[in-house]
Amino acid sequence: MRNLVAQFRAVAGNRNLRRLELAYAASITSEWAFTVALAVFAYHHGGAKAVGILGVVRLLPAAIATPFTAALADRYERERALVGVSLLSAAALAAAAGLFYAGRNEAAIFAFAAAHAVVSTLCRPAVAALTPSLATTPQQLVAVNAVSLTIEGLGTLVGPLIAGVIVATADAGVVFVLGAIAYVASALALAAIRVEGRLRFARQRTQTDLTAGIRLVAREPRPRLIVALFFAQTLVRGALNVLIVVIAFRLLHAGGGWVGFLSAAVGAGILAGGFASLALTGRRLAVPFALGLVLWGVPIALVAAAPHRLTALLLLAAVGVGNALEDVAGIAPLLQRLASDDLLGRVFGVLFGAATAGMGIGAITAPALISGLGVRGALVATGALLPALVALSWRALRQIDGAADAPTEALALLDRVPMFAPLPLAAKEQLAKSLVRVSVPAGGEVIAEGDTGDRFYIVGGGRLQVTRDGRELRELAAGDSFGEIALLRDVPRTATVTASRDAELYALERADFIDAATGHAAGRAAGEEIVRERLAVSAL
Repeated sequence: MRNLVAQFRAVAGNRNLRRLELAYAASITSEWAFTVALAVFAYHHGGAKAVGILGVVRLLPAAIATPFTAALADRYERERALVGVSLLSAAALAAAAGLFYAGRNEAAIFAFAAAHAVVSTLCRPAVAALTPSLATTPQQLVAVNAVSLTIEGLGTLVGPLIAGVIVATADAGVVFVLGAIAYVASALALAAIRVEGRLRFARQRTQTDLTAGIRLVAREPRPRLIVALFFAQTLVRGALNVLIVVIAFRLLHAGGGWVGFLSAAVGAGILAGGFASLALTGRRLAVPFALGLVLWGVPIALVAAAPHRLTALLLLAAVGVGNALEDVAGIAPLLQRLASDDLLGRVFGVLFGAATAGMGIGAITAPALISGLGVRGALVATGALLPALVALSWRALRQIDGAADAPTEALALLDRVPMFAPLPLAAKEQLAKSLVRVSVPAGGEVIAEGDTGDRFYIVGGGRLQVTRDGRELRELAAGDSFGEIALLRDVPRTATVTASRDAELYALERADFIDAATGHAAGRAAGEEIVRERLAVSAL
């Protein structure tokens, strides 16, 4: 908790990051409140079948659009793209509210819900891509990941709670109106962001063939297994979105407000599981990944056996814990071990596109299960899917762990770098593969003051001197690192580094360094020490 408070304090001290996170909080909370209110609205107008249709209408177009909207985050100024996302989302929710009060046209409201879902696919990648241009210190850069993930967990909890209370005391239209207002507030906060210096990567990743990721997943059995299991989990997630509505109305007889409360229970579990998952720094990740999948199944089946309000809340919170474990252990780390760095982004594109489609398919399948098996039978069938798949794929999952040989020397060096030491082991393994060994003879100059920064360096052995304007600042030895200030702040090198003895260095290219500093939640543990030790002594 002390670490988390420190991260929030670091982000709050940067005006631009503060505005970005406030806007993100408003967007995430509005998105989840809108989702719950829509589900209640759909159920009132067509039962479980209408909720399933809503899922398909919203999620399948978003699944198709995801690879293309994510590319916009690299093509346009990201803060302006986010302003556009917020304004378009506000317009979609406002239109839905107008239709709700004008005559409650179900098809038109669903259409605006689909438009909102498509537009929202740009939000998360744009936020992640914008943060390096806003952070002014390494500590801020890693802290913003912790804050974003915490905000996302809180939004998943608070949004459904707000919707539940409003639906129980008023109607879904009020949620639509408040959501539109929140999106306008988000746009105002984003419009106030000023990017003073943008990072322009020295090495551009020019490979844009989206089918390369599809081909790798289709060709390689291990990545295919992870994507298939995650797709199965999203099928269950899509079905659960429908089943939660049916549980509230037909099993618990608790009314529309409880749709929000049950959804919030999942969010609470995700938040709790996120803290527990910080311990998952070991190399063997098959067990927690499998446990997360099992928790996505067994508690859902148990709701059918014990359909009481308190037990339903607790069981759905357990599902949320499973979601956090599965995400942290499986989505990134296992795939990072199985796909090369130059293909990893496109493999994730395949993963999230499949996930969004899975949620839509699950949503439309749930009403058929309810019709054929009844509510309790549908819960049992839905809950049994993932445990069965885990049992069938257990041996293959363990083989993935066994095949993941780590470069021990490079990992040991990464552990001595404060910014990288807190990363999960799987993330460090991927990072270690990107290190380039560089030999520098005594007297050789590694970087020069005023040069453009293109690499980050870790000292594997030997001695080096850091000088500025001819004045010696410090000496570097094995385990020390340099080069991050020019990369993170997009400024020329602020000092010169020369080998005083023969030295062995490990270099990390700019794009790989930025990815590591901003792309993994566990990097948030880097604290004030790195700021004092690097910036105060003009570390590069």
